[in-house]
Amino acid sequence: MKSKLMYAGALASLVALALSVYQPYSGDAQGIAPTPRGPVLKPKQIQIDLDKAVRISVPALKDDLKPYKFKTPDGKECWALRITGGRPIATPAYWGGMVFIGGGYGSHEFYAFDARTGALKWKVNTGDDGPTAAVVENGLVAFNTESCTVYVLDARTGKVVWQEWLGDPLMSQPAIAGGRLYMCYPAGQSGAHHNTNQQSNVIAQFLFKLKPVISSMSHRLLCADLKTGRHLWEQPLPAEVISAPVFDRGKVYTTCHDGSSWCFDAVRGSVLWTKKAAATSAPVVVAGQMVITQKQSRNNKIYEGIKRVDALKGKETDASLLAASEASYLDADKGGGVALAHSQTQSLDASVGFASAPGAANLISSNEHLGVSSVVGGWAYQGARPVVKDSRIMNAQGTRLNSLPMAGGTGWQADLKGKNVRSDQQVFSPPALGKANIYLCSADGHLLSVNQQNGKVQFLYATEQPMTFQPALADGNMYAGTSNGILFCVNTGSTDADGWSAWGGNAQHNKSD
Repeated sequence: MKSKLMYAGALASLVALALSVYQPYSGDAQGIAPTPRGPVLKPKQIQIDLDKAVRISVPALKDDLKPYKFKTPDGKECWALRITGGRPIATPAYWGGMVFIGGGYGSHEFYAFDARTGALKWKVNTGDDGPTAAVVENGLVAFNTESCTVYVLDARTGKVVWQEWLGDPLMSQPAIAGGRLYMCYPAGQSGAHHNTNQQSNVIAQFLFKLKPVISSMSHRLLCADLKTGRHLWEQPLPAEVISAPVFDRGKVYTTCHDGSSWCFDAVRGSVLWTKKAAATSAPVVVAGQMVITQKQSRNNKIYEGIKRVDALKGKETDASLLAASEASYLDADKGGGVALAHSQTQSLDASVGFASAPGAANLISSNEHLGVSSVVGGWAYQGARPVVKDSRIMNAQGTRLNSLPMAGGTGWQADLKGKNVRSDQQVFSPPALGKANIYLCSADGHLLSVNQQNGKVQFLYATEQPMTFQPALADGNMYAGTSNGILFCVNTGSTDADGWSAWGGNAQHNKSD
């Protein structure tokens, strides 16, 4: 009897703690701590004219999955191949001399290509559609489909190690760290909650039965064994995760489509902190700081900018947004800046059976906070996610590129110009980090590399093929997928383009210094 009372008391305490730390997002963050010594925003102002991009003549891609070689006007060797279906494809993943990529939103294929030549190594047909960006660790490649399964394959052969149907739709991608897979999915659909940590699962189930928590906790964060798929713990979340969970030093960080931020113990699954905020991107965690973008309303306008948060306590470091700029693309029904036209999102969702977004997606909160109202929009949304290198925060935000020293001093800011640049758009997807440069893809098909320290353009090409996701970098090559199913490889001729092996840089989605 005593042991039961002790367990009940401990459970009640844990539930009370979980409820006390979660507050659904209801506006701009309040009670922000004063800004300590940090970036002083007196950036050097530069301009990048996208109309001056060097046009790349891509050969006619007559046969699907066949690489065609060509050169840029300045002599860089390239290849391109067309993936069957012509659908939007996500960031490629690199491992072991191979590039891994899904066939795109709506497809039922996942591929491995030779990273040097583009030759097909293997192809796997998935049971449902919409493969996300993949991550690879210890010879295992993991990804999920939008509808509705997480897969783990042998990276060398494509053999399925395990798979599990989790729920429909899955709009984010998995993370891998230390032999564990972390994945968000909509609650209440999957019946395979087996082998979970008993205490954590009991708490999660208890939380779901409480009101009003049941209406605000539409998703779950799952931790599973990478090799077997055995569930280790689950925790409730109020909305889909933006892009992917992020792992750093034994902790898992998530930002959700409702703007809230969460920090979990990666082993036990316990909530270490959570806060109402206004996050608009997945975080990057470095030197004890969680760096994200947030939105803020001022004078009936929406602004987006960079914020630093203490990664251990969840306390905001900066009193105001850094490098703030107008962000009308985050208004309801504006699409969140995703490089897909409204007509395209409608047709893509219709092609996978969504005449309208399903309730399980909880796109009400996504639309209110991010302007995302379609499933493909949630699948493709990445925001203005920052990267950090050499104590410098960089991001592509609206019509600007920003580079801010974390410890103060003068950074640089590049205004993007061009006949197709609009003030209400997110021009570039988040950058990929090379050793000295950043590499970016634009909605109009630009491939851009600029120096991290001074913003000087290293190359600027126009492919005229729209791109939605950030590129990958390996062995001097820049790999980029387009919104109409083309995979590009540009050999930059420099070892700088290396070490960014997946979306977010690595399997933990947390590549930095």
